[in-house]
Amino acid sequence: MLNDLADFTDAIRHVYREAISGHGGRLQNGAVLWGQFESTVAACLAGANSRQLAEKVNELAVAKILLDDPHLTGPVQYEPDMLPSGRKIDFVAARHDDNVYVEVKSINPKSNESEEAWKRFLKLSEHHPANVNFITNAGPCGGDIYSRLLSSRSKFLTNAIEFEERLKEAKEVRQGPGVLVYCCNGIAWDRCDLEDFADFYHHGAHRQDDLFSIMETHHIAENNITLQRNVDHFGFLKRPAESPPHTEFKSEVRGPRVFGPVG
Repeated sequence: MLNDLADFTDAIRHVYREAISGHGGRLQNGAVLWGQFESTVAACLAGANSRQLAEKVNELAVAKILLDDPHLTGPVQYEPDMLPSGRKIDFVAARHDDNVYVEVKSINPKSNESEEAWKRFLKLSEHHPANVNFITNAGPCGGDIYSRLLSSRSKFLTNAIEFEERLKEAKEVRQGPGVLVYCCNGIAWDRCDLEDFADFYHHGAHRQDDLFSIMETHHIAENNITLQRNVDHFGFLKRPAESPPHTEFKSEVRGPRVFGPVG
């Protein structure tokens, strides 16, 4: 197992090290990001959970995407000290007239293959839209699939709300679009699931085929949540656990136009 981890991290170094921390690189504070990666590797080799390693590799992947983007020719900073509050945004890419603010979040909920998860699915399915059917295996396996999908959707909202506050502060320093990149390994959720949330966030109304529209509306009302809706784009990155590079990336996720918002 340790040999497999060592081989995997060597492959990651081969893909990312020069771009992130190489001499003459455009990523300011790249050495900080790379140091975090190496510290996480050391912790994993000592027996720590590999979840943090996956999150850090996803940050490396997004950093390389930004550095390779032909439209971003200026400096890219990792967690710069620019907000009066002292809070950080993962990446800030300078353009001629503005900045691009990029936050990276990895969403890979833990497995919950249990009878309780299945019973919870049966209960919550009563709150799905009447025109939407969620078909899954009966029993713990199906409960696990639903549980992880529901947890992912909840994190879409929670992370967006949290990023909105820092993004508002950043735009007061210098204007520019905010991009929240959600990363997955393709197991708990996929791009089509993010499409539903992205459409709701941008339009203020859920799609007609959104499985979680009723529950999310209730949650927002019950908790008096007011979305600022200042996140300009939701990005999507898929990187299977065994793959150092990503296998899919989309900078702006939107749903298909076949089904529009409810309202």
